[in-house]
Amino acid sequence: MDRPVAATSADQRIAFLDVIRGVALCGILAVNIFVMGAVGSTQGRSFPAQLNADWTAWVLQRVFLEGPMRGLFMVLFGAGMVLMLRKSEGKHPQVAPVDVWIRRSIALLALGVIQFAVLMWPGEILWTLGMAAFPLLAFRTARPRTLWISALIIIACLSAHRAYSTSGYIESYQAALAGELARAEGRALTPQQKAGLEAAAGAVASNYPAPEALAAEVEQRTSLATLIGWSAAGWSFRHLEIYSWIGVAESFAFMLVGMALYRSGVLTGMASTRLYLWLLLAGGGVGLGLRLVDMWWQARTGFELDIHQLNPAMSLLRSAWYQPARLALTLAYVSLLALLWRGGWRAWTPPFRAMGRLALTVYTLQSILTSILFYAYGYLGKFGAAELLMTALGISIVTALFSMMWLKFHEMGPMEWLLRAFAYGTFRPARKRVAAETLARSPPL
Repeated sequence: MDRPVAATSADQRIAFLDVIRGVALCGILAVNIFVMGAVGSTQGRSFPAQLNADWTAWVLQRVFLEGPMRGLFMVLFGAGMVLMLRKSEGKHPQVAPVDVWIRRSIALLALGVIQFAVLMWPGEILWTLGMAAFPLLAFRTARPRTLWISALIIIACLSAHRAYSTSGYIESYQAALAGELARAEGRALTPQQKAGLEAAAGAVASNYPAPEALAAEVEQRTSLATLIGWSAAGWSFRHLEIYSWIGVAESFAFMLVGMALYRSGVLTGMASTRLYLWLLLAGGGVGLGLRLVDMWWQARTGFELDIHQLNPAMSLLRSAWYQPARLALTLAYVSLLALLWRGGWRAWTPPFRAMGRLALTVYTLQSILTSILFYAYGYLGKFGAAELLMTALGISIVTALFSMMWLKFHEMGPMEWLLRAFAYGTFRPARKRVAAETLARSPPL
């Protein structure tokens, strides 16, 4: 008969994992803030490109943060599974940890719904993590080699799918170019050429939205009745339509990588210095190299798909290398943090470690603060890219201070308490016992 499974206590946590998780939370906010606080499909990007603070902030965010920060979070989720289900392995495996994992995954799905329906954040990731957590069970006892092979196969498929999707746009824009030539020569346009010209015009309109369209979006997202509809529509597209399964597959692949990294000692800071250096140099070189080339190409074409500068081969390559570049940069960041941690450079870690311990609470608090700022107070669309990044920094500082103060008196955050209560079926007090006893001995004010 299985014994009841107990949640991990504060003194059993791996500090380095909490630090990485805190860094990932700050990085994810710096990416999400562009969707939260900007209007239009360009999400904080203005045209034409200029060498100013806003464009510098946008480029830095796209090159260094977008993708790998989310990758860090997913990698840690996979490592967390190994930790939670370690008692389900070995000669006498227990079933109870698997039950806990399933209930926890269901709870994440419910919390994802709350994120969009109550906190008005349709881009939340909890639903995707919960969905990807179920097939992850099939790999709970897999060796690192199996995990790596499986993850790389999925990433290769995702890259192929992304390139295939891009090929459809290329075909459309090539038809638009042919349509322009036909129109100039006075020939009748084919249906494909007409559709291509419409698609090209739509892309330009998307990059250069009319002031009326932007004003309408601001009005929609600052009125409660219409804001709910906007959030529901965005969430449904991201999590209930075909597009959502791409996100689930992506999360699943990076979770497998996280399991492999944990089993290999990379995520616990126990790998060799040589391996960390190799991952840092190779991952950083490949990841940043590909991303910088991608950014250079976008700048060369005006950060939009100009049908007159279309290069099909380059467009396909840019799409295909997105996931590999993202994975390489994620590994480089893990290695950089591990080297700093092992080298004794830890003075900067307490705020990140505190946020990492309260990851779900901090993530929820980020949604609350951004909704209040942009929707309730009406600052939606008022900030440029640089101001949005500074806003993300300010919110990160606030949540770090909150986390450090909260953990002085509690073992876990309110959202962590709620998740564990559902997953483990127990209502363990969140308040620190020592702190409670100290307060009980203190004289009244």
